[in-house]
Amino acid sequence: MDTLPPVTLREYRPGDEGVILETFNRVFAEIDPNFVPRTLASWRWQNLENPSGVRIRLAMAADGRLASYLGGVAQRARMRGEPSAFSQSVDGFAHPDWRRTLKKRGVYADTLMSYNHTYSGPPLKEDLFVWGLPVLAAWRVGRAHCQQRIVRNQNKLVADLDRVEAKSSGAAGVTVEEVERFDDEVDGLFERAHEPHEVIAVRDAPQLNWRFVQHPEHRYRIALARSGGRLAGYAVYRAGVYDGDRDGLLCDWLVEPGQEAAADALRAWALECARADGLPRLTAVFPDTIDEWFGFQRAGFRVRPTSYFPGVYIFLRPGGMDGIRWLHRHWYYTLGDSDLC
Repeated sequence: MDTLPPVTLREYRPGDEGVILETFNRVFAEIDPNFVPRTLASWRWQNLENPSGVRIRLAMAADGRLASYLGGVAQRARMRGEPSAFSQSVDGFAHPDWRRTLKKRGVYADTLMSYNHTYSGPPLKEDLFVWGLPVLAAWRVGRAHCQQRIVRNQNKLVADLDRVEAKSSGAAGVTVEEVERFDDEVDGLFERAHEPHEVIAVRDAPQLNWRFVQHPEHRYRIALARSGGRLAGYAVYRAGVYDGDRDGLLCDWLVEPGQEAAADALRAWALECARADGLPRLTAVFPDTIDEWFGFQRAGFRVRPTSYFPGVYIFLRPGGMDGIRWLHRHWYYTLGDSDLC
């Protein structure tokens, strides 16, 4: 092979979209026969239009080729009630000419390390941690060069629609309304509902509308539950494929503590959405340490394994606790926090 030109590790600059998309679509088409090329609109939505910010590191070669790339999804957050942030790394690759064996540190590992050190790590920068749901090859690089660790083996909660009877909550004074978008009312719900969780991504109107209303490819259904006229919770649904199964997907969920009737009503709404789509199951994803994990099982959902696991680069030790143990216990997330829904 000819000697490769030197590369420069840097952040995104306007105009980089062309070489990013060209290289991205080439790399993934070579490894996935079912790959659908990424569009400019989709790339811009994910990377540049996110209200939480931009997370991109790339290795640009002196001859104009993109040697390596890592794009992440920034997530404004609350940690113990205080404003914070973290990010999910979602798109990473190396140009075929720059690939190296995993026994040697190549340009992709350098890009990953640069991403982590730019956006996270001491002294405190923007992100408490960087996380992902990595494929095996990416996990090996992250573990070998960036001290990434596994938070948990991710399970899912599944309701077989022919076996689950949804509870009716009409008599409890709860109403469910399906809406086209979120308004500022959801901001107050988030302020009330995030308190039990020490770390949670912000769910305000700008973030939720970006994620579920402005998505360039998927269409979601949104339901609001009110109790006594006040917003008590919301749910987001779409039909889709998760871990190889086509199901109804409960993409996001947030219910004020103590509002069990609202939770019942929103579950009933989501189950009916899946039935209307002719699907056999409704699937939800939560950490197995939060109340929703148990509440959904009491409602008839059953635990099933998945092939996913959250891998995390973290440097914090909250209260002296190991950061991974802390995340395992206190991090709230749903399918909608990832790029899988």
